[in-house]
Amino acid sequence: MFLLRFVALATTAAGYVVTTLVNDKATCYLYPESLRHDGEAVDDAPSIYQAFQTCGQNGDVIFTDGIFNIKSVMNTTNLANCDVTLQGELRFSTDIDYWLSHSYDVVFQNQSTAWLFGGENVTFRADGGWYNGQGQAWYTENQNQSNQPGRPISITFFESKNLLVDGLRIIQPQFWATFVTYSYNVSIINLYVNATSNDQWGTVNTDGYDSWNSDTLLVENAVVQNGDDCIAAKGNTTNLHVKNVTCYDNFGMTIGSVGQYPDMPDYVENVTFEDVKCYNCMEGAFIKTWQGVPAGDDNLNGDAGGGGSGLIKNVTWRNFEMTNVALPIQISQCIYTEADGKYCNTSKMAIEDITWSNIKATTRYNVGASIYCSDVHPCPRIKFENVELESVNSTLGLPMYGTTLQDEVYQCTNIVGQEDSGIPCNRAAPNDYSQVVTRNIKETD
Repeated sequence: MFLLRFVALATTAAGYVVTTLVNDKATCYLYPESLRHDGEAVDDAPSIYQAFQTCGQNGDVIFTDGIFNIKSVMNTTNLANCDVTLQGELRFSTDIDYWLSHSYDVVFQNQSTAWLFGGENVTFRADGGWYNGQGQAWYTENQNQSNQPGRPISITFFESKNLLVDGLRIIQPQFWATFVTYSYNVSIINLYVNATSNDQWGTVNTDGYDSWNSDTLLVENAVVQNGDDCIAAKGNTTNLHVKNVTCYDNFGMTIGSVGQYPDMPDYVENVTFEDVKCYNCMEGAFIKTWQGVPAGDDNLNGDAGGGGSGLIKNVTWRNFEMTNVALPIQISQCIYTEADGKYCNTSKMAIEDITWSNIKATTRYNVGASIYCSDVHPCPRIKFENVELESVNSTLGLPMYGTTLQDEVYQCTNIVGQEDSGIPCNRAAPNDYSQVVTRNIKETD
C-alpha cells in the first residue's frame, strides 16, 4: 500500500505548483503562470524556485507542457537525488537592461548567467521541451562585439557531481549555451543548440558548450549551429570526452582560450574529441592560448589578459570529417592580440602530446594547418596520423585564385621533432596567424 497525497499551491504567492507525495517522495508539477492569469506572460521564475525548494532534495520536478516565461534570474543549485523533466518551453525575456544588471556572476572572464543549476546525483531530461533564449535581441543589440558584461550564459551547471543532462535543446541562446564549472562527472548527451541571426549581425559568443575547472566530463550526440566555438574546453578541464558531434558554421572543437590570467594557471589534460563532422566552419580542431605578457584594454569584458602559465597535454582529435573549413587544424599562442602582433612569441602555456588522427577535410583556402608554438615552450610530441586535407578547389579541378601556392600549405614553427611528426610542413607558421582565415596564403606573405 502506498500513500498518495495532493497538495495544491496554486493560490499561494509562490505561484502555480502542484505537489504529490508518494511514499515520502515529492513530485512537483509546474504549470505556466499564464494559465492562471488569462494568458498574461507572468514571470514563472518564482514558481520554479518554489518547486525546487520543495522537491529539489530526493524528489522530482516536472515542467509540464506549455510556455514558461522567465523574466528573472534563477538559482536552483544544491539539489540532491533529484530528477528534472522539461516538457514545455522555457522562454527567457528580452529585457536586456534587466539581465545586464541582474545576471549571476560566474567568475570566469567577468561572465554571468541567467540560470545557475546544480547538485549531486541529479538528472535533467528534456521530454519534448526546450530552452528559448530569444537571443536575437542580444545579437542585434551586441552588434558583433565580444563578451558584453552581463550578457547571460543560458544555463550554467555549477558545483555539480554525478549530473546527467539528456536531450536539452537550446534555441537562440543569449550568450554561451551551456557552461560546466566547478563540477565532477557531468554528462551532457543528445544536446541541440541553434543560434541563428535573422539580421546583419552575427551570433558572436554563442558557444555550444564550455567547461572550466571541471573533471570527468562527457558530451555525446550533439548538434550545434552557431557563430562561435562548437565545443570548448577552457582552463583546468580534465578528462573530457566529446563524441559524435556535428557542427555547422562555427569554430569547431577547441582547447581554450587558456593562459589569460597570471595568477590562475591553466591545466588541460586528457581530452578526446572523436567522431565529429564540421560543415562550413571557420576552424575544426585547434588550440588557442594567450600571449605571455598581459595586454588589452581593461574594459571589464573579459578580453584583456595574457601572461598565464600552465600545460595542455594529451589531447586527441580523432575521426573527423570536415567540409569547406577555412582552417581545419591550428595551434595559436597569440589569441586576441594577433591583430597587432604584440608579444606573439611569448606564451607561457606549454603544449605537448597532441594528436590529430584520421582527419579528412576539404579546405576553403589553400591552408590546411597552421601550428605555431611559442619560443618559450616549443611543443614536443605533436603528430598527424592519417590526415588528409585538400582544398575545395582542388577537388573540383580548379586553381587556387590570387596565389601561386597551389599545393596545400602546412605552416609549422617550434615543433620539437618535426621530422618525425607526420606533419608535411612546407612553410613557417607566423606567430600572429589569425584564427579567422579569409583568403589564400600568398608566396609573399
